[in-house]
Amino acid sequence: MIFLDRGRTGDDPYLEWKVRLFLAGAVVALVGMARGSTWLVSGGILILLAGASLRFFRRPGADLPREDDEDHGPD
Repeated sequence: MIFLDRGRTGDDPYLEWKVRLFLAGAVVALVGMARGSTWLVSGGILILLAGASLRFFRRPGADLPREDDEDHGPD
């Protein structure tokens, strides 16, 4: 079985926007393919890339340790 844990902890603050942009980009691209419109397909791809770029944005202070975190390292 494959586990896709990439060491992330906590909730993704941009998850809802990633899903929204993916759905919007997919719909725009599919409509563009159905109509044979290259500008709609290109627009859909740009929307998909915008959603994918959200993975590089982080919440301010997300890398800082929280006060309620305890050190679970070796003593």
